Amino acid sequence: MKTMNRSSVIFLGVKCAFSLFVLFIINVFIHEGAHYFTALVLGIPIAHFTWFDPTYFAPVFVSASKDYTTGMTIVSYAGGLVTGALLLGILVFKRNWFKQSIYRWLLGLYIVTFGFWQISNGILEGAFHDMYLADATNVFSLSYCVVYASAFLGIFLYWLFMPRIKELKV
Repeated sequence: MKTMNRSSVIFLGVKCAFSLFVLFIINVFIHEGAHYFTALVLGIPIAHFTWFDPTYFAPVFVSASKDYTTGMTIVSYAGGLVTGALLLGILVFKRNWFKQSIYRWLLGLYIVTFGFWQISNGILEGAFHDMYLADATNVFSLSYCVVYASAFLGIFLYWLFMPRIKELKV
């Protein structure tokens, strides 16, 4: 009986780790895709596109900077806000689905963490674009700490409003 429990826990751990990895990859694609498609919808010519800092030829009235390249405000907000809204929307509209098992509960925890992370990331990326870029390589920077705090707020709210793990089935 113990080996069966141990194997089910190992299977759950592997399944959760794989789901976290896949959700992270999907998160990146949605975030960066939202930047790209927002630029296309707004009719902003894209000079080049990289995963960490797309460069746009943006008019001054939509750009945070005085030149016509980086800092495109609307497009900068779009990545995190679109991704966060999409993830939190899934969580809100499919709330009962996440109450059916421990695996689904943990998947909801991942989604709310990434959702809050992305919303704060979108705000920082849009409102404080230069700081966001300057701190992109320092995981202990102020902008990262704000994002971490936002993710922990999401975890706290999820823990508060969703059923406890003990009430769920494996």
